[in-house]
Amino acid sequence: MTVTPSVLELKGEMLMLNVLRLQDVNVDNIEAALQKKRDEAPMFFIQSPIVVDCSDLSAEQGNLLDLRALRRILVKMDFVPVGLRGISNSMLAASMSAGWNVLRSATKRPAKLKKATETVVNNKNWLNENNQDKEAFTQPEKDVTKIEEIAEIRAGMTIERPVRSGQQIYAKNADLVVLSQTSAGSEVMADGSIHVYGPLRGRVLAGVKGDKTARIFCRSLEAELIVIAGCYQLLDESNTDLKGQPAMIRLEDEKLIIEPLD
Repeated sequence: MTVTPSVLELKGEMLMLNVLRLQDVNVDNIEAALQKKRDEAPMFFIQSPIVVDCSDLSAEQGNLLDLRALRRILVKMDFVPVGLRGISNSMLAASMSAGWNVLRSATKRPAKLKKATETVVNNKNWLNENNQDKEAFTQPEKDVTKIEEIAEIRAGMTIERPVRSGQQIYAKNADLVVLSQTSAGSEVMADGSIHVYGPLRGRVLAGVKGDKTARIFCRSLEAELIVIAGCYQLLDESNTDLKGQPAMIRLEDEKLIIEPLD
């Protein structure tokens, strides 16, 4: 009996997803609001998968939404459209015709939480478990669209526990210090430098708002994507011999320099 070798592997994996929660169907307004978010942190959403949530729209509003134009806007802004969720039955045909995948709707949130985006809620709950300051978090501004944001802090952010797969941490106007490890599928970002006192995996973005002096320090360099002030590099495509080793990463002449951490 001939045994056919396996030709694929199928497994579950947690991925980082941005969720764009629409509250307006005017695509010009949507584009302007998205551009405003991108201008605040140009590298924050680069090549990020995004789900468009229409659960806040009425059936009548949904039918007026130009889904083809919306998809073009997201692609132009370097998002990767994953699909729609929370759509009405009357939108199904138009969604398929416009090339959108239709996802199962998420569990409906209590009304009192509607002003908070999902990432803020998730990170707030997780950090509260670690006795972090509850007042360190702010609600996103009311806008025609709401896209997931990370909490704003007043000083440097220190994370004591491992950053799990699917988790996103952002230190705004500050450095980020992770006393443990970051997992594959996680994303850590800071407007300043990033220090990881364990294996650095997943995506790491320092100098998110353009600070070219920001640096990345880690005990074991295993990150999938490294970004400083908009300059990025995939670790698999780099010629460094410091993979799995203590390393410091800095920016010089628009190029990422990976050096041993002495």
